[in-house]
This record gives sequence, C-alpha cells and structure tokens, in this order.
Amino acid sequence: MIQVIDTASQTNTPLPEGNVRHILSASNDKTRVEVARYQVDAGQTHRIPSSGRTQVVYILEGTAEVTFTTAGKATTHTGHRGCGVYLEPGEEASMKAAGALTLLSVTVPKHTGKAVTETPTGYYFDEANLQALVDERRIRTRTFWVNKETGLSGSWDLQLGRMLYGPKAHSPRHVHNASKTTTISPEHFYLIETGTGEVKHDTGTLPVGPGSLVLIPEGEWHQLVASESGFNYIEFQAPFDFATTMDHDPLGKNWYIQGTDDGTGNPKLWVQS
Repeated sequence: MIQVIDTASQTNTPLPEGNVRHILSASNDKTRVEVARYQVDAGQTHRIPSSGRTQVVYILEGTAEVTFTTAGKATTHTGHRGCGVYLEPGEEASMKAAGALTLLSVTVPKHTGKAVTETPTGYYFDEANLQALVDERRIRTRTFWVNKETGLSGSWDLQLGRMLYGPKAHSPRHVHNASKTTTISPEHFYLIETGTGEVKHDTGTLPVGPGSLVLIPEGEWHQLVASESGFNYIEFQAPFDFATTMDHDPLGKNWYIQGTDDGTGNPKLWVQS
C-alpha cells in the first residue's frame, strides 16, 4: 500500500551538533532504505563515518565546509543547497555549518546481485553542474545525483536525484517490480519540497504537498499529478535493478539530454533500460 508520511510530524532527537528527525528506518518502517533530516547548528560539524552501506548526504538549506575522504585522500569544498556527497563503504565525510544547516541523509545496503567491473567510488557533487534530462512534453525535468546509466556511479545500489514538474504536469501511470536478475523488492519514494498535487493509485488518490514523503512499494501502480503549483521534489529508487511497466503513454516514457542537439535541432534521446 502506498503511504504518504508527513515528515514534519516526526520527532526531533537532540544531537551534540543539533538534532535529527528519522523519517524512514528499517526498524519502524520495514524498509531497506533509511532517511533522516539533520539540523546542524552554526559552527558545528556533522560527521558521516564510514559504513557498510551506501550513503548520500545532501544540503537542503545553508552553507557548509564539506570534506570528502576516499582512499585516505581528503578534498574540501564549499557546499550550499544543491550540493552533497555520495559515499561508498570505506569512505567518509564531514560538513561544518557556516550558519544553520539542514541535511538530508539517505542510506541503503550494498546491492550484490549485479556484477561490477570495477569498485565503485563516491564523490562530491553540485546539482547545478550535473546533466539535466527533459521529457518529451517539456513538462518534467530531472537531474540525477547518483545513477549508473548516466555514468555518474558504477554502483547498482540506488538512483537518486531531483525532479521538477511544471503546472499540472504528470508522470505516466506506471509500476515498478524487481527485475529478472534479483529477488530484492525495489523501493521508491518521492520527497516533496514545494508544490501540491496528488498521487493516483488503483483505488483512489492521496493529496501531497511540502514535506510529504510518498513511499511506493513494489507492484503498486501510481501516477504523480501536480496542481497549478508544479512540483519540486527528490526521487529515490533502490536497488537500481528493477523493471518499470507503463500504461500506454507515447509521450511519457522518453527522456532527452537537455542542452544537446541530435543534428536536427532536437535534444539527444537518453536511453534508459
């Protein structure tokens, strides 16, 4: 069953550097993905230690000195909204808040069901510098922070990024199931930052707005529909080893690489599996 979780209603737990609000956890929600929102006080440092899980920590609000360490080598960046770190096991990071800082943390277990040709490595990213994709109707834009098929990551653990919907934009009605190469049920969520609308499912609709986390289990047909406000939200799927089936919507499936030209004045088609 699709759930809409009001993230603002989750309890804040004090931390030395600020507080944390746990939104999804394995113990409470029976999910493999864990999602938390951290508030870091000015001058304090949030540390992301090495873990056996794949981790993404993203700056929702504020500015921070971000240190990313991989293979014993550290790099430091000035991070702001739209920046973050993607960490593979063995890598670590820290974020020192210049002022009030809000972070989104998403972690998942390693997906070992797919072979990799080389060991994946993490990275620091700035969303503004990543390649954007646009759909055929020009009503939706997406920017992946982590995605194997865009060449960002060699990992099958997850895909994660931002989606923008124009006024009254919508996705095709579709469903996600495990691929033929895995027995792990795919998990999927939308975290709405701005905009209002609804999620349609087989027996009705659910209203969504700022702060809504829409958790979509495997096998649940769904369609996200924006109001006149459009949507700005974060989209997650894990593992990146699933099959998508869509209703007949010839303009809803294809995505194109924004700012490119296929030689005819149209953007190049981005082919996803």
